[in-house]
Amino acid sequence: MPKSRKGASIIEVAALAEVSIQTVSNVLNTPTRVTWKTREKVLKAIDELEYIPNLSARRLRSKKSSSLAVRLDANFTDESNLHGLAPGFIQNEFVYYLVEESNRRGIKVVAYTIDDEEPELLKLKTFMQSRDVDGIILTSTTENDERLSYLKSRNAPFLSFGRPWGAQDKFSTTNPWIDIDGRKGTSEATAMFWGKGKREIGFVGWQGHEPKGGEPRSTGEDRYLGWSEKISELQGKKLFKNELMAFGSESIESGRKAARELIKKSAELEAVVCVSDTLALGCLLELQKMGRSEIEVSGFDNSPISREFGFSSLDQELALVAEGALLILMGEEGNQIRRVDFSAEETLAHTLLSPKLIIR
Repeated sequence: MPKSRKGASIIEVAALAEVSIQTVSNVLNTPTRVTWKTREKVLKAIDELEYIPNLSARRLRSKKSSSLAVRLDANFTDESNLHGLAPGFIQNEFVYYLVEESNRRGIKVVAYTIDDEEPELLKLKTFMQSRDVDGIILTSTTENDERLSYLKSRNAPFLSFGRPWGAQDKFSTTNPWIDIDGRKGTSEATAMFWGKGKREIGFVGWQGHEPKGGEPRSTGEDRYLGWSEKISELQGKKLFKNELMAFGSESIESGRKAARELIKKSAELEAVVCVSDTLALGCLLELQKMGRSEIEVSGFDNSPISREFGFSSLDQELALVAEGALLILMGEEGNQIRRVDFSAEETLAHTLLSPKLIIR
């Protein structure tokens, strides 16, 4: 069927999708009642017919304010998520502060989850087609990310928490983002150990995020560069060739294994900069087991783990991230989320915040 004129009706959508009018209504208003395969079929028909729900009437009935959707990861141990947000409590804490800041602004946050049965892109399409949210905050964005392409094609207000790693131009005017400067953070942690008189400073990073040269392509590689560049500078070497590094998965056992690797590489090891608190804890426990408790470690995220075991860590200050995200999407005041023409006005569309080093 050819694309219909604008102003198509819900009846036409139902006919094209070969479903009932009530099913179309459910997709737009209560999508959880409909299987994702049926939703995909209905959303395809909506796209083809350019059907636009009566948003203003619905909002008058529900007295609904502006709203913002953000993904909440249910699987906190998913290592594929290491390109963007650190797993665990960091995601929860960010959503908490986002809700807190949104309440202050008078807008609503809709947290959503995904699973293997339902692609995230379909979830975003449901939000956009139903007009249930006014903006989206994405996480874990990468080069050629289909979510970015879709939201830009819909002219939808969106923001990425985390740079679009691998993109040729991370400062593109069409991909607004806010992120933490992990490179600066691990650089400061390295300098902190050096200031204590420690010279053999190792690094533990995420497997699959080993240095490849050039600009970093992931959070893990970004944090690695902060350590390697600072060590090179402090040692006065033009080219850093130190092999005092180890990589593993996001687990305590990997941290333990990394500690053993570093000790084998240098019996004079004095400190270790870790890419996360989880790896730092594993490293710390293994060093203590080996009778090398004089070797200090630092982590990243300032999680309850770092506070409980008393090692230094980098705080992402997620309250400031949440505040900055809404500043980009909404301006300094008000409760209206809008799409900004980044090429036409000065904005904070690409905000890189510094983490805070907590020394223990």
